Amino acid sequence: MKHVEVWRGAHGDPVPPFGPLPGVRIGDTLAYEFQLPDRFVPWPGRTLLERVFVLLDLGVSMARPCWRRMRTPDGGEIAGIDADRGEPSTWYVDLIHVSSAEGSVVLRDLYVDVMVPTDGRHQRLLDLHEYADALDEGRLDVRTAIDGLRRWQRFLDRHLHAARDPVDDWVDFPPQRLRALAALPSPLGPVITVPG
Repeated sequence: MKHVEVWRGAHGDPVPPFGPLPGVRIGDTLAYEFQLPDRFVPWPGRTLLERVFVLLDLGVSMARPCWRRMRTPDGGEIAGIDADRGEPSTWYVDLIHVSSAEGSVVLRDLYVDVMVPTDGRHQRLLDLHEYADALDEGRLDVRTAIDGLRRWQRFLDRHLHAARDPVDDWVDFPPQRLRALAALPSPLGPVITVPG
């Protein structure tokens, strides 16, 4: 187990990534945390401290969002994932680009996401159009795009559906290798709140 600094941002964003955030790495698996601002309303019994898990070898991050609703500046509210349910059961999974150096990891979002409910509902793949637009507009180079699609397929095959035909349950989701990091007490380090 090794403590690392984590930086996160969007692919191709000229704004420097946000961080450093406290993280813990075990082999090719990482967990890091950040706190959401007060405009978010957490699930009952949870705080606004979000723990994100990363499968570094696949370039995939995932979290069960800690917030149920978000207040908008005009006084309205936006419902989060599973807001109409009694408890959160959906994981939000992102394709990312990972670069690391000694003691730090930089994570850049690569557009494609999948929501994976663990209560029997179907998965929901999102934002392929953003991936295509970024490639078409030159914000995503071909080499990174090809690598991302190959890693995404490996994630799907290893963790959601290994067989050609649909099966009754996920192959390994949430991944077994998250357990040790999920069991660590919070916070993992200094609590850093996301601006805004």
